[in-house]
Amino acid sequence: MKAETIEKAITDLVSVYGGAVRTAREGSRTLARLAEVELPPGCRPATTPMLLVLDTAAEKPVAFLQPGQLLSNGCAPRSTSTQIVGGESWMQFSFNIPWAEEASIIRFIAAARQRFAQND
Repeated sequence: MKAETIEKAITDLVSVYGGAVRTAREGSRTLARLAEVELPPGCRPATTPMLLVLDTAAEKPVAFLQPGQLLSNGCAPRSTSTQIVGGESWMQFSFNIPWAEEASIIRFIAAARQRFAQND
């Protein structure tokens, strides 16, 4: 990701989520923590914190949710792993979220959220 893209993403996140966005630097990575993201109906819990890792050495952002998230069918999503990022445990899922450098980070979040509308 380009540095300008990361800067724009942070600006867009703050514009949409306001004070619910916390950012930190970890080497070449920018960590953006959203206090609460609404998930599709039936997911438990219905909202969750989300962490976005924005890295100039990566092609696209990486999205993480708090561990323990359940799909609307009550099952845990498949193909997940727990990672320590920024000193906290986060759930990473192997779901190819589409990304184009010129796309909005808000659209990326919507695609990540959509993963939980699936029942597998």
